[in-house]
Amino acid sequence: MTINDAYQTLFTSYPDVLGVKEITEMLGIGKPLAYRMIHEGKLKAIPCGYRIRVAKITVIEYLLVSAGLAA
Repeated sequence: MTINDAYQTLFTSYPDVLGVKEITEMLGIGKPLAYRMIHEGKLKAIPCGYRIRVAKITVIEYLLVSAGLAA
């Protein structure tokens, strides 16, 4: 499965730009872990004032790479 294919099929009900709340729902993790993943660079944040935003494609790519389904 390519990242583009996954983007078309996974998490279609979520917006293209996510907040921490959506990330925790998608990955089934708590807020502290989501913030740690962002601060460690595992999920690249989009500068947006004081709020943390992450592109949905970034979360999908992280999942695919972690599962060994994408390089």
